[in-house]
Amino acid sequence: MRNPYVTGAYVTGRKHYGRKEMLDYLLHGDSSAYWVVGNRRIGKTSLLRQLESLALAEGQLAPLYWDMQGCDTFKALGQYLADAVQDHNERFEALGLRPAELADENALTLLPRLRRAAVRAGRGLLLLCDETEVLINIAARAPRSMQRLHRELTGAVGLRVVATSTRAIYQLHDVCSDWPTSPFLAGFDMSQTLGSLTPYSARALILDAQEPEDGGVQAAADVVETISDYTNDHPYLIQLLCSRLFQAEGRLRPVTEGDLEVDPLLKGFFSVDFGALTEADRRIVWAVQGANVIDEAALHELLGGDPADLRRRLHGLERVGYLRRVYGQIAIGNQFLANWLSAEAAAVSGIPAARTSETAMQTALQRQQSQEKSFLVARLNGQRGRLVELEAVRARDLLDVSPKVLGEIEQIQTEIRELRRLLAKIELEA
Repeated sequence: MRNPYVTGAYVTGRKHYGRKEMLDYLLHGDSSAYWVVGNRRIGKTSLLRQLESLALAEGQLAPLYWDMQGCDTFKALGQYLADAVQDHNERFEALGLRPAELADENALTLLPRLRRAAVRAGRGLLLLCDETEVLINIAARAPRSMQRLHRELTGAVGLRVVATSTRAIYQLHDVCSDWPTSPFLAGFDMSQTLGSLTPYSARALILDAQEPEDGGVQAAADVVETISDYTNDHPYLIQLLCSRLFQAEGRLRPVTEGDLEVDPLLKGFFSVDFGALTEADRRIVWAVQGANVIDEAALHELLGGDPADLRRRLHGLERVGYLRRVYGQIAIGNQFLANWLSAEAAAVSGIPAARTSETAMQTALQRQQSQEKSFLVARLNGQRGRLVELEAVRARDLLDVSPKVLGEIEQIQTEIRELRRLLAKIELEA
């Protein structure tokens, strides 16, 4: 059996595990502009490409994937956008646009042209923006053009936008602080954070459960649990570790200490992620690393400061995977990261901290937390309603209720408990 684990390119279709609720929210939610934050190698490009695949299948939105990596001017943004359109000319010619109209390299004229054509065809334009950190420097150099782009992205009819980035994007709050208009991130729903998979999705990924023709991968229950624990259900780390454990007969062997090696590629990803942390966040991470595990009260006693600010920061650091909770205690997000921090402490300390000001960071965290709370409340109400429907079916069928209904009831009850836990946590941090 071939090794089924993917540690390089983005994945879609049956190779894309989890994120179902997030994908549905980004495609069908009430907002029209979303910004998803996550660390390197967490699956941001895969998320966007999966959205593209789903949109093509549904047919209501014409998707356009816009990779901004390498752009250093506003003009280059337009050129990259035109290149993205040229890659799928047939998709937009089907909307009634001529090839010459699609070759426009001005983002401020090409985007409106695309979405208006989509609207005339009874559809909408789904713009999928990747590697958006380049917008920080472009916004500083071309504020007026970026203000016009912001109006298009957040207020145009017929346009749905999903952008992804690392936490570095919070620097935009500093860059836009003197704008006469709204800051660039205003108008985006930032309630979604790309972090660990759910335990169910992580287990499915470990066992390659979505590839029926392969018959899946075999692994002892304790091996699956160990993989989940060491990786904290991080999709890239799961695939990296499983790739090391995979045996030709289609089975995962037990984990050894050598399997947790942080190779040069992973060191590079961790370095970039650590560079997105402010000094205040780094102090928290180093304190947790030094203690191995620590409770919140002891961490506050060690660091001092405002308890509410510490809780807010902990929430943010947990959401993207720098930290996690282990039986109520705070620990480093996964074993690979802990090993890297321990082995490379001197080098890590020399990585420049994020340039994001404390004011910008507080603005970002408070706004994101408020939007996350609204999302969780809406999700909780929706699941409560669905549970009422299912309970009615169970009462009606009584002795002949299907296993599928019983399974969905159990799944929703579990999610409701988790949603309540998350809401209580946010209330405590407010």
